[in-house]
Amino acid sequence: MAPVQGREPFDEDLEWLKYGREIIRESPKMLDDAAKSFLALGSSLLTVYTGALALFKLNEKALSPLSWAVICVPILLWLLCIGCLAYVYFPDRCRFHADSPREIERIARDTSRKKSLRLKVGSVLFVAALAAMSASIVWLGTQPSAEKEKEGQTVLLAVVDENDSQLLNLTGSLDAANPKVHSIFILSSENLTC
Repeated sequence: MAPVQGREPFDEDLEWLKYGREIIRESPKMLDDAAKSFLALGSSLLTVYTGALALFKLNEKALSPLSWAVICVPILLWLLCIGCLAYVYFPDRCRFHADSPREIERIARDTSRKKSLRLKVGSVLFVAALAAMSASIVWLGTQPSAEKEKEGQTVLLAVVDENDSQLLNLTGSLDAANPKVHSIFILSSENLTC
């Protein structure tokens, strides 16, 4: 067996090693900065979404459980995103010997790995919330309002006896072609069958 012979490292190699150590040391701070940016943007977009719901009265178009789900899913995704991105800041309990460089390096790598995972999950939730918010606004914008749905509900009432006392309080317009026919607008409907 031939003995292993080493050579003295180049200055450039030493600089790269120094740079790599700086990256490992600064990695948690860089991840915190990225999470801070996403957190500020996510909070702002949640505020914009809820403001748009109120301003354009999009929640009034929610007439079914599906419509309410379309409104609530983006809010839920934004809250999960914000929570996950805020979790990047929570420090884990770090127990290490202050005299052990290897242990300090291991803790720094583990902290960076955990923060990176939390940031990735937060980023995926951010994109999902942004897509759900956009789809929600577009979908709710195309839904008819409650007033428009009521406009189309007209029932024609044929009057047999014009002197019937039950017709005295009847509101509606007479049909010009047939004065014994009234058009009545439905304001609400109930199923009263037993």
